[in-house]
Amino acid sequence: MDRTRQGILAGALVVGSEILIGRTKDTNTVFLAEELLKRGIKLSRWLIIPDDSEVIARELKRFVSDGYKIIVVSGGMGPTHDDITVEAVAKGLDIPMRFHQRCYERMVSKWKGRNQNRDMPETAKKGLDKMAYVPLDFDLIDNESGMVEGLMGSVNRGRTQVFILPGVPREYKGIISTRKFQDYLPIGRSSDTAIKEVIFNGNESSIADRLEFLQDQHPDVDIGSYPQGPGKVIIRVTGNEEEVDRTMIKVKELLEMITTGRK
Repeated sequence: MDRTRQGILAGALVVGSEILIGRTKDTNTVFLAEELLKRGIKLSRWLIIPDDSEVIARELKRFVSDGYKIIVVSGGMGPTHDDITVEAVAKGLDIPMRFHQRCYERMVSKWKGRNQNRDMPETAKKGLDKMAYVPLDFDLIDNESGMVEGLMGSVNRGRTQVFILPGVPREYKGIISTRKFQDYLPIGRSSDTAIKEVIFNGNESSIADRLEFLQDQHPDVDIGSYPQGPGKVIIRVTGNEEEVDRTMIKVKELLEMITTGRK
């Protein structure tokens, strides 16, 4: 599809070796896609990668060079040795890390609120100190459900917004739902993200070639077919509202021809 007609490019870079081995399901990005659509923005790329600093930095650079305006990186923000995402993001963007005093103070306050009348052990101090180092000039987004704060930085001369969020679903979804996160998002045109569906009662193989032909004839939309069981297929058209409407007319004409036996 022609990039110039896609509107605002948004991508999700999910860090988690546990997801790649099937131990954890990524429900976060589904939530993100739904929230972006409410703003008229379609999630264009969803990439899951291992906890590897070089891979994180490389793939983040690729998102930026490919023209993505919104990049949401998630996972690997905790206090342990394998939580390397924040540092890797800084590396990928060629931005230095700095100790964020307000971030540290907020985390200390939350720790004390959960551990009243207890002295903070050295292991906890070390963990909070690690999580308080953030890429230079990144802003904080309050995380009311967990310890580590969400982060947002405007990079690439202001053309790209990079968010770094914890991977814990409750925390991830809570941060995305905040007014501050929502205010950072640009507003796309709702007409750029129309989605329409029609049900075909038949086998997917009987329409595959013709749907491919329609896709070639309408390159500015996405046409997908999704089997729902024997003899039932959902055909979904996504894209600009006007283009979707025009394409859906052709899809329905095609299905009528097939069901009536016309060529």
